[in-house]
Amino acid sequence: MVNSTEIISVDQPYRSKSYFRWNSHSKDLLNQSETILLSNVKVPFDTFYITIGKCVGDNDEIWTLSANTDCKNTPIVLIHGFAAALGFWLQNLDHLAENHPVYAIDLLGFGKSSRPEFADDAEEIESQFCDSIEKWRKAMQIEKMILLGHSFGGFLSTSYAMKYEQNIEHLILADPWGFTEKPDLSDRPYWQRSVIKVFGKVPPLGILRVAGPWGQWLIEKMRRDIIRKYENIVDDPKVVATYIHQCNTDNPTGEHAFKRLLCGGPWAKNPMLDRFKENFPTEMPVTFLYGAKSWMNNTYGESIKESRPNSYTHIEHIENAGHHVYADNAEDFNQSVMMACKILKSNGNEPRNKQ
Repeated sequence: MVNSTEIISVDQPYRSKSYFRWNSHSKDLLNQSETILLSNVKVPFDTFYITIGKCVGDNDEIWTLSANTDCKNTPIVLIHGFAAALGFWLQNLDHLAENHPVYAIDLLGFGKSSRPEFADDAEEIESQFCDSIEKWRKAMQIEKMILLGHSFGGFLSTSYAMKYEQNIEHLILADPWGFTEKPDLSDRPYWQRSVIKVFGKVPPLGILRVAGPWGQWLIEKMRRDIIRKYENIVDDPKVVATYIHQCNTDNPTGEHAFKRLLCGGPWAKNPMLDRFKENFPTEMPVTFLYGAKSWMNNTYGESIKESRPNSYTHIEHIENAGHHVYADNAEDFNQSVMMACKILKSNGNEPRNKQ
């Protein structure tokens, strides 16, 4: 197998095509920026579309990366977070593919995958995402997998694991979103409540599309934190900004679906904590990998661990890492994932509730 991408520069030839339109989305530039990012991956890989047919739309396709597929160990499947895509796993692919097949996908409505219109109901949207992952799994002929989800991808991975538990050997959640309920905001300052109220009414990334040709400039200025995570790997950091921008200026159906899952702010309408305690399979191993410096609430992991005393539940706080734990401290994150991959449901006799 050889890598299916080649290095091409991200000059700006697309300006003459797309900058006449206010929305500066360019499929060519999205392809180019992803190609340059993935050119830094050393392990041989392929990228391709998997057609899953009628799911959310009439003929949905999921953009997929695969590596080390000849390996007989349980494959690792990577599910990215909100406003992201498979290129965000750049610092993890080489290490994770040393001993396992690795697959990464762009969720429907994000990245280079199809952009179908999701339902209006939060429960149905959640089910649609899960069913799309299941149709992809079947199309890929993956029998069992280790499912690793970050943030919003962690929320969806948990939902998938409860709906299709027979397909999961180990669930790994990297700083997952959507577990805790919306807090009481009555004591918050008025300006905070106003900002939260506005957040609940507008598309989270609508400003990128409103800004048109200045959208990438906004990312370069406002999300330097993400761009810096890849500066030691990618020669031109603007490529990262281009990738983020182009992933989120196409028809934002995934973003709109995510917004319908929200409860008047950055909290889930149907939070996962109680659902996890009541419905999560007791025999399934689960690992929580939090960024020690993350802004996310990570106290619920201990509560989940206490609720399943006879099940394998491991909680780890990755030092020198924030919410994007997989990129902030990729070395420690990758090692922790590899340790988790040694604990499989099919083993049946691994130590319980590892400290």
